[in-house]
Amino acid sequence: MDLELNGKSVVICGGARGIGRACAEAFAREGARVAIFDWNADLLADAEAAIGATGAEVLTHQVDVSNAEAIDAAHARVIETFGGIDVGFNNAGIGAPFRAIEDTTEADWDKVINVNLKGVWLCVRAQVRHMRPRNRGVIINTSSNVAFVGSPGAAAYVAAKHGIIGITRSVALELAKTGVRINTVAPGWVKTPLGKSTGTMVDPFPDAAIRKGLPTGRLGEPSEVADAVLWLASPRSSFALGSTLVIDGGFIAQ
Repeated sequence: MDLELNGKSVVICGGARGIGRACAEAFAREGARVAIFDWNADLLADAEAAIGATGAEVLTHQVDVSNAEAIDAAHARVIETFGGIDVGFNNAGIGAPFRAIEDTTEADWDKVINVNLKGVWLCVRAQVRHMRPRNRGVIINTSSNVAFVGSPGAAAYVAAKHGIIGITRSVALELAKTGVRINTVAPGWVKTPLGKSTGTMVDPFPDAAIRKGLPTGRLGEPSEVADAVLWLASPRSSFALGSTLVIDGGFIAQ
């Protein structure tokens, strides 16, 4: 199936590893021009070299997604270099140690919310400011299957992931007649560095139902999420607006 992404300009926030890196590689294979934002300079350099070696056009920018000026400047650079932005994939996120609510510090809360929720909001804002006047564009945000369930010991993370769906739905209604679409993917446990680090944390609630594994009996692959993101980015999903596509191996179906 031709996803009609050849020549499109794509911004991937949090694109240097894991799901973001898999999406950057997938968009590049489709012939898109890819701009990768991330805080880690070494991982950015590796992604730029690897994707660039395939002949794809790739641009990288080191950025803190919780910094409004930095996010706006990064998007402006992409617009200047590529001539515009057709797709924004807002995937940057961090985990946090599992802690009971009474043991969670304000610093814990602020760090997760600033990256996982404020960062998505800032990226969406920058992308809408560019796309709305053009009456075209696609935005995809990364939430999580925990946006639909509770996860003891992870209140800040869960709150942020719930909030991303709220941002998506609200902005979708603002954009409904503009030609700009926004949707969300909600992965479950996927084989990424973040997923692996979460699995090694000391957990004060190890018997919680959400820790019991997946009906499929395996973790997801980043490429499986990338397939969904590319579909949402393509004209093949033209009637999807304000939706959340859950990709979690059947966990919340239980």
